[in-house]
Amino acid sequence: MARRYGVQATAAETKAKSSRMNLVEANVPPYKIPPLLKNKHGLDIVNAVDYCRHERPRRLGMIADAMYGPLPPRPDTLAFRTISEQRDALGGLATRREIVIRCGHRGHERDLLLLLYLPNGATRPAPTFFGLNFKGNASCSTDPGVNATVTKRYPSYGTARYEDNRVTEANRGLTAGRWNFEKALARGYASATLCYYDLYPDRPDGFNDSIWKLFISEEEWETEDSPYGAISAWAWGVSRALDCLETQPEVDASRLVVHGLSRLGKVALWAGANDERIAMTVSVCSGCCGAKLSRRQFGENFEWVDHWNPHWHGANFRRYVNRESELPFDQHTLLSLIAPRLLLITSATEDVYADPIGEFISAREASAVYQLFNSPGLGADTPPPDTLVGQDIGYFLRTGQHACTPADWDAMLDFADAKLKAI
Repeated sequence: MARRYGVQATAAETKAKSSRMNLVEANVPPYKIPPLLKNKHGLDIVNAVDYCRHERPRRLGMIADAMYGPLPPRPDTLAFRTISEQRDALGGLATRREIVIRCGHRGHERDLLLLLYLPNGATRPAPTFFGLNFKGNASCSTDPGVNATVTKRYPSYGTARYEDNRVTEANRGLTAGRWNFEKALARGYASATLCYYDLYPDRPDGFNDSIWKLFISEEEWETEDSPYGAISAWAWGVSRALDCLETQPEVDASRLVVHGLSRLGKVALWAGANDERIAMTVSVCSGCCGAKLSRRQFGENFEWVDHWNPHWHGANFRRYVNRESELPFDQHTLLSLIAPRLLLITSATEDVYADPIGEFISAREASAVYQLFNSPGLGADTPPPDTLVGQDIGYFLRTGQHACTPADWDAMLDFADAKLKAI
């Protein structure tokens, strides 16, 4: 069990790895990112048909192999059971529905609890935002009817980073400002969430209470060369939520939006690359292994991410720690896999670990693949703070720190209004 359950790092080791992160723009070394319009033989990619037939699946496999690991398959069985509904939730603005998604595979079962708000004023099926949450569904809304029961709490793993911070009844609504359900509903969007702990508890010893247990053994998870990681488990859960949303008559399944903050922004991008039902993907401050370029060597790096989160990635990721330039792709490749569907990247001026400049450059460079589909992609220069720019790729740089705020939601909704509602 050495790969996941290794000895906790000392304070000195943590400090040394922290000091190796570059946070000074003038110290960014020269770098060169892989060209997106060359195939594996170095030949030009000249049209979308050839790209989709050959290069896109190759790049998806390459990113799975070197970074996130493979996604589990669709489970043998899926069942959706509504356990509560209130038609006058949030002061009459919405219908609140809670749905258990039961996933069955190889004789094992796992339940996921989806919280869905539907706009009561809608006259036709609504475009719908979905995102995983960190602290439980009851943390996302002050609505007293949202289920706050947690059947299992996780003990300390030896560091506060892995504490079980899901809300109790006493701190219901703790992150409501991050979700802004009322704002989305008032503008005609449904909005849904489920807790990422339902899929994989975000800690190195989380395997036995995760969806991975449906598909592989603990020995397969723990082997030194195990390709599996938590990010792919979370991305798999996004697709199961979309399976459920497609069955709801009030939801427009052709206009599904997936969003995520920080590590869940990485998940949103990986889900957006793999699941083509997602009409619009939103990454909020996703940083390293998310939207920002790795080769730029600014902010968080592979060493730092792997130090804190050895369970996020497959074992091959470790080969590139302190060797980012040898990775056969960079994150603009991931962003480009979402083409020609809508993509919005939001950053924050003070979020230096996530490297806003690197996130913008990554979005700009991904535009090359969008252009194969006769889309301008980003089609914009670096914007001033608090200004939404872009075409089928949008970019928004918010003044402030690492967070998802009402200003980020304004950008998401404005981008969706301009692009998604026109579909």
